[in-house]
Amino acid sequence: MPDNVARIIAGASAAFTASSMAISYATYRRARPRLKVADDFSLVMQDVPDGVEISCYMEILVRNSGQSAVKLTEVIVELRESLPKRFLKHALSQTAAPVHTWHPQLPQGADTDATAFGGVRWRMKLCRSDLEILEAGGAQLRVGVGLLSGAVVYGRWHRKPSCLPSSRSTIGTGRPTAA
Repeated sequence: MPDNVARIIAGASAAFTASSMAISYATYRRARPRLKVADDFSLVMQDVPDGVEISCYMEILVRNSGQSAVKLTEVIVELRESLPKRFLKHALSQTAAPVHTWHPQLPQGADTDATAFGGVRWRMKLCRSDLEILEAGGAQLRVGVGLLSGAVVYGRWHRKPSCLPSSRSTIGTGRPTAA
């Protein structure tokens, strides 16, 4: 009989400890920053005296749905080939298809603090060399942000937008485009 009472008390103690540990873990998960990264590309056409000027922009949105603020340090864009091309390269050469990495410069004076339950939005004008990098990469891309801790948070892989002009087009030259 005394043995059964000791076992019941030990079982209740173990259950209490497990529930306390679960509550502590839930509190830890709630307090950390939770980042989501999204990107978008856009074209802006302006009338200039010589014709039409086309500018290409990349917009990056970082949302923090956690309770802790986080400091962002860099932007990383990864480019890779489409799945059939990667599979074909892997089958023929027995090596993985490379992922190209590009580190675009943030705009001067850009806010790099993602506050708790807030976020950051960057809009960067792409120059001709940026478009060359995007052309030389693959058919898919994803955008990531580097944190002060050294970790990198990436968005989802998606197709490169078809609206992106090539680096050989009339981006920013002021010359009329073919109609």
